Amino acid sequence: MSEDITKFESGIDVDSASERMAEKPDADFLRDFFGKVGTANFLVPYRDNINTIPLLDVKEKGKMIPIFSSFSAFEKSPLPKDKANVMPFSKIDEIVKKSDGKITGIIINPHGKSMIFQRNDGKPTEKQENGIKLTKPSFIPERIETALKNYFLNCENVYSAYVLWGQKENDLAPHLFLVIDFDGKREEFFPKVAEALKPSLIPGDNLEMAKADFKLLKTAEKLVKPVYKKS
Repeated sequence: MSEDITKFESGIDVDSASERMAEKPDADFLRDFFGKVGTANFLVPYRDNINTIPLLDVKEKGKMIPIFSSFSAFEKSPLPKDKANVMPFSKIDEIVKKSDGKITGIIINPHGKSMIFQRNDGKPTEKQENGIKLTKPSFIPERIETALKNYFLNCENVYSAYVLWGQKENDLAPHLFLVIDFDGKREEFFPKVAEALKPSLIPGDNLEMAKADFKLLKTAEKLVKPVYKKS
């Protein structure tokens, strides 16, 4: 090991963050927390060498990379304590992206108060709606899902919401496409949704919203499960 991992601390308080996420976190907290995670380093265990990362099979979520915010959190793991490497979160996330769905996400501190950053596995299918190619996303940031759920829980006029990927003919890459089934005028409601999402967005996020009509709602239902559904 090139450094003493027994002294490692990421500076990320996952225990407190997990408790806050169970409630409705305020905008300042979300902005600060996700910003810190995205730029932080974590302990990543390995098997024979640093290129063989063990995966954790998380029930109903798939195979994930276990990472740790501190050595004390790593000590709770049954994995060998002399086999871990310090790695930036962005690099870990890149490994997940390049796995072609074999790795479904990242779990921080799996043997304590854990936090999951999940990607949707499976091959995307696609539909065409008004010149926009709609596909099942390979990844929806959990920070965005959490913000949507927390906001819609307090919206009596929202019945369901779906997050797809949308891509127009001249777009270089797909963007998040939010389909919302709600009562009311889009010009009045969409700015409120955008304001609620603002703290959870990071540079590079691009999200488009559409009010669900019958055809668009049926298309969304065929591609993905709702991120929110009124009970």
